[in-house]
Order: sequence, then C-alpha cells, then structure tokens
Amino acid sequence: MKKVRSIILAIKQLKTAMVLLLGTIILGSLIFQWYYFTSFDPAYTGDIIDNILATVSLLLSLEVYQFPHGGEIIIKLLYVVYPFLGLLLIGIGILEFGMIVFTYRYRIEAWNNWLAQDMEKHTILVGLGNVGNRVLNELKEDGITTTVITLEDGKSPELINELLEHPTIALVFGDATQRLILEKANVQKARALIAVTNDDLVNFKIATIAKELNPNLRTVIRAFDVSFSKKVTELFDIDAALSTSAIAAPAFVATSFEDGIIQTLKSKKGETDMHLMEIEISSTKRVSPLGVEDIERQFGITILAVDNQPHPESDEKINPGSTLLTLGEIKSLRQLKNQYS
Repeated sequence: MKKVRSIILAIKQLKTAMVLLLGTIILGSLIFQWYYFTSFDPAYTGDIIDNILATVSLLLSLEVYQFPHGGEIIIKLLYVVYPFLGLLLIGIGILEFGMIVFTYRYRIEAWNNWLAQDMEKHTILVGLGNVGNRVLNELKEDGITTTVITLEDGKSPELINELLEHPTIALVFGDATQRLILEKANVQKARALIAVTNDDLVNFKIATIAKELNPNLRTVIRAFDVSFSKKVTELFDIDAALSTSAIAAPAFVATSFEDGIIQTLKSKKGETDMHLMEIEISSTKRVSPLGVEDIERQFGITILAVDNQPHPESDEKINPGSTLLTLGEIKSLRQLKNQYS
C-alpha cells in the first residue's frame, strides 16, 4: 500500500517533464499532419499513429520517415530541432527523477510534505502526546487518512519511523499555529482537524487559523478548562471543545461503585449518564431460553455485543458463560449483573 502510494506520488512529481513531453509530442504530431506528405516518403500514410510515431522517433534521434527535402521550412526545422529537444527532455526527466529518489531516501520530511499535499478529505491531528497517540490509534484502526503535525523534539524515534512508514499517514514537523505549517498539511482540502496539545490557548489558536483557511473544516480541540471549552464553542466557530478530565470524571465515579465499567458517556444536563459495561454471565446461572431482546426489555439496556460479536440479533440466545457488552444506566446494569453474573 505504502509502495503503491509512493509510486503514484512520484509520478505526480514528474509532472513538469511529463507535461513538456506531452506538449512536444502533440506539437510535433500537428506539424507532421499539416506539413508532411506522402510524396516525401511513400510509407507515410498521414494518420494519427504515423504522426505520433514520427514525432517520438525524432525525439529519440531516429528517422522513421525520410527527410522532407522539398517541404516547408517548419517541417525541416522539426527534423533538426527535435533530436536536441528530445535530449533536453530526457535530461529534465532524469534530473526530476533523481531529485524524487533523493528526497524519498534522504529527505523524509520533504517527502511527507508531498504526501500531505496529495491528500484530500483527510483528518489533521495536532499533537502526539498521550491523548494524541490514543486518537491516532483510533484513526489508524478506522483506516482514516491522517496528517499528523508535531514538534519532533522529545518524540520517540521508533514512533516517528513507524508513522513515516504507515500507508495512511503523512507526518509534518512544525508549529501548527503557523499558517505555513497548516498549509503544508493541506488544511484547505482536509475534512477535520483535531488539536490535542497540552495548551488550551494553542489548541484554540490552531483551530481558529485552520477555520480561516478552510471555513468548511470541522474542528475539535482538547481543553483542560471546562468553562473555557464552553465559551469557545459558544462564541467562536469551534465545532467541539472537549475536556478530557470532565469526560473521565463520570467514569471514575462509576468505576468506584462497580467493576467492569469501560466508558461513561456524559449526557446533557438533566439526563442520566450512560455506561458502557462488560458483564460476564455466570456459567452456573440458568439464563436460557432468554434472548437478547428479552434481557434488553427486562432491564432497559442495550446489548451491543455477545462474546465479541457486535450487533447481535434480537432473538439470539444468551448462554451461560457468555460475555455481554452492554450500554445503559448504572442502576439497570447493576441489576443485570447481580441477577446473572
């Protein structure tokens, strides 16, 4: 995947030589069409294939058809100029290809800038701390094309090398509060930006600059200060400002009362929090012939998976020893656990 993507990118970087070559072939073919005749060479038929073949041959210093001694000056110049022009184009192509190979092998930063510029509808992640790494892992697992902006200082060389080799990630080094760095990450064509540095104001600044460069960009920032996160979403064009401590607090409280809590989903004010909980049905408890729908109706919960199989059918039976991934209020989950676990 990474190699295929690199090959495609390398071809795109050869655009100067390819455009010049294509333009030269088209021009030469038209000149042959207008100024070369069968009287110069009986083998010449005048169709488009003949014209292209003759032009390419001249660029390679070969003559498929005889020199037009009685022709117009323009067709004679074509025979004189094109062999030298062909050498020039080959030289440009070799030079560009050499620069691409050198950049790929020795200037990894520049190569990743090219990768970022080639991305569209991607997600930009700013910050590679603990939270940033967790967010990145989620993006990788979901196969979301991502450009990571990070300051290289203090980062693990192993992590950097891993990201440089990942097929859906481009790594841009620099300060994301600088417009140039966001432009290197191709923010104009990005789908979303997630800023999770350790500074609320930095995250806010990054998001506002990114919005200026791409008004349609969805921006999500990390905020330690809960009141700050509320203010920036209310007053500024920030789509979401999440406080990791506020998100984690309900989970700490719920876990202190009950084992098995995986995550707590904080609901809107006035509504009950929902908890994601793993419950193992005791092998000695008799639950059959209860099905998924029966348990959901009895306890007012949702069963998301049975034995690591997501989206269970409503009539699927729950067997002793099964493990349920459930979502619901802590009171309902506790009742289910007390009765069957």
